[in-house]
Amino acid sequence: MYSISRKKVIKKKWKYQDFDQIKNLEGFLMPSRGNKFKIQGMVVKDILVVDVMLAKGLVRDYVDKKYRKLIAELTELLISDEDTGESFRIALNRIEKFRQEVKNKYRIYLEKKELEIMAKQLSALQKQAKLEFAELQNSLMVTNEIGKGR
Repeated sequence: MYSISRKKVIKKKWKYQDFDQIKNLEGFLMPSRGNKFKIQGMVVKDILVVDVMLAKGLVRDYVDKKYRKLIAELTELLISDEDTGESFRIALNRIEKFRQEVKNKYRIYLEKKELEIMAKQLSALQKQAKLEFAELQNSLMVTNEIGKGR
C-alpha cells in the first residue's frame, strides 16, 4: 500500500500539501543508489517506509545483506598476512561501526533473536581480531628487543 500526494484540491485551486509534516515522519529510508523512477508522472528518488510491519522485512533484508558483506570482508582481513597489524585495526573499526549503525538505526525493526545472533558472531570475530593483534604486537616487541642486542 502506498500513497502519493503532490497537490491537494481545495475550492478548485491547487495548493501544495504541508511538506513540513512529511519531512518530520520517522521510518525506514529505502536506499536508492541514485536511481530515479516515475510513479503517476512524478519523479521519485527517495522512499520512506513509515509502516513498521512493512519496514521490518525490508530492514531485515537490507541489514542481512550488509552483515554478510561485512563478514566476508572481515574474514578476508583477518586471513591476510600483514605485518603491521593495520588489517586488524580496520576489522575492529568496521565491527564497531556496524554495531553502532544497527543499534542506532535498525534496532526497532529487527527481532531480538536476530540481534543476538549477529552480536555473538561479531563478538567472536572481534575477540579473534583482538587476540591476533595482541600476538602481533608482542612479536614485534620481542623482535625489537632482540634487534637492540649487545
